[in-house]
Amino acid sequence: MTLYKHTHISRILVTGALLGLVGCGAGQRPTNSGNFSGAVASESESESSASHAAVASVKLSSAYARGGTSSKITVNMTRPAPGDGAVVQLKSSDASVVTIPATVTIPSGQTSATVEVSAAQVTDARTVAISAVYGDTVAGTSLSVGPPTVSEFTVAVQPSSVTIVPGKSASAKVITKVAAGYNHALQLKVSNVPTGVSVSLVPALIPAPGAGTSIAHITVANTVAPGIYSMLVKASNGTIIQTARLSLTVASSGAGATFQGCWHYNNGHRYQGVRISVANPGTYPFDAVLYRGATCDPANFADEFGFDTPLNFGGFGYIFWFRDFADQSDMSAFWHVGNDRSQCVSYAVAPDC
Repeated sequence: MTLYKHTHISRILVTGALLGLVGCGAGQRPTNSGNFSGAVASESESESSASHAAVASVKLSSAYARGGTSSKITVNMTRPAPGDGAVVQLKSSDASVVTIPATVTIPSGQTSATVEVSAAQVTDARTVAISAVYGDTVAGTSLSVGPPTVSEFTVAVQPSSVTIVPGKSASAKVITKVAAGYNHALQLKVSNVPTGVSVSLVPALIPAPGAGTSIAHITVANTVAPGIYSMLVKASNGTIIQTARLSLTVASSGAGATFQGCWHYNNGHRYQGVRISVANPGTYPFDAVLYRGATCDPANFADEFGFDTPLNFGGFGYIFWFRDFADQSDMSAFWHVGNDRSQCVSYAVAPDC
């Protein structure tokens, strides 16, 4: 995620791809593209934040961890830490799953430091964002945490979090995968569905051998209170049940956000982006979902970042962009700020930012 804020032409540029856990079979590991970084400069549009020490990246010893184990993260700076060292703040988006120290100190003259993080025992796959903040700079990545043992079959949801305005609906893709030699049908159900929310699975039965996809259609009634609701998608063969978490954010009062899908150019490449303006400054959950093809088909999920993380939107413009599918025009995206969602943006016809 790259952030720039200027005095005269104020804007924030955010790039990143926080990709949720993809369902995996025995011996497989999920892919994860959750790296982002950035800097804020407020003196003038021409001044570069590169003249100051800034956090550059957060690197994981492994992008995947089994519950109950530990991993290591390394925080890297753009320049050596000053004379008294650099105290970098660390944050986990879900401390109940991934526990990290509140800070890490990079010694004077050094450019990096490493700390240990702990992954809690989980019964379903989880993805947790880890961020590092130093001054007005930020960087981060995401760690995927899975159950301590590998089952004969798994279930995952893409995207794993959905934001819906009361009275509206959205969809997510449910994926089941099986180990070699497995051959049983899997029944899909959703539990912990809040009152006023309906979820239908099409299809609800994945035929043998058990690997397949289903679309979860989610509708939120006007009576549902704003908040974050955690639902469980279950896959069962009649004996064993595997689960995946689906987070539903029912948005609160509107940000008055407007969206213009556009291409962002950087270092000779162009990236699928959006220009956002917010009429009512405040803190709102942000999410972005990228799809292959031009129609935002949930069956063709490609990437996600934001995951309904609350962001502070001020009274200036923003540009956000994905960075892992450079120059690919046969793609589309939905962009969310609070209860406001963009139209499906087709990058086959989008203008430049």
